[in-house]
Amino acid sequence: MTKFSFRALLSFISVFLLVSPVAAQDNLRVAVANLSQDVNLLGQSLKTMRLEIEELRRENARLRSQVSTASSKSDTNAQISNLSVAIETLRREYGSADAQQRQQILAELNRQISALAKETQVAINSIAKAAYNQPKVATPIHFSDNFPKTGKTYVVRSGDTLSKIARDHGSTIKHIQNANKIVNPSKDLQVGETIFIPVSQ
Repeated sequence: MTKFSFRALLSFISVFLLVSPVAAQDNLRVAVANLSQDVNLLGQSLKTMRLEIEELRRENARLRSQVSTASSKSDTNAQISNLSVAIETLRREYGSADAQQRQQILAELNRQISALAKETQVAINSIAKAAYNQPKVATPIHFSDNFPKTGKTYVVRSGDTLSKIARDHGSTIKHIQNANKIVNPSKDLQVGETIFIPVSQ
C-alpha cells in the first residue's frame, strides 16, 4: 500500500511539473530531492539492519552448534537448558528488532509522503489562485457591414429576443446584431430601445 502510494505520488508530481510554473517546479524539485535523500538514508538503515540480522543468525548457528556438542555429554543438562533459554531469548529479540525497524521505516516514509503531498497541494492552490486573479481580457467583437441596408425600425418590447424579432420580421439574428452592434443580446437588448431590422428587398 505504501509503496503503491509513493509511486503514484511520484507519477503525479512528474505530470504536475510539466504543467506548473517555474517557481512551483523549483519548490517541488527541492522537496523531491530531499525525499530521495531521506529514502537513500532509509535504504542504508535497511542494509545495516540486514547486517545485524545476519550477525544474529550466525550467533544462533553458533549456539545451536554448542547445544549439539553439549547434548552428547551426559553431564551437561544444565548447560543445554541455559543455551535453549538463550536461543529463545535471542529469537524473541531478533523478531522484535526486525518488526520495530520495519515499523520505523514505514512510519518515516508515510510522514515524508504526507509532507510532500501537503507541499504539492499548497503549490497547486497557489497556482490556482494566481490563475484566478489574472485580469480577464475581453475578446474584441468585430461587426460586419455585410447586411441589407433596407429594412425597418422596431421598438423592443418585453419578452422580445433576437431570434423572435428576426423570425417575426423576416430577418436574421446576425444581420440585426451587425446593424445595431449588439454584443450581448441578453444585456444589450433593452425594452423600449429602437433598433434597425435589416430586411432584403
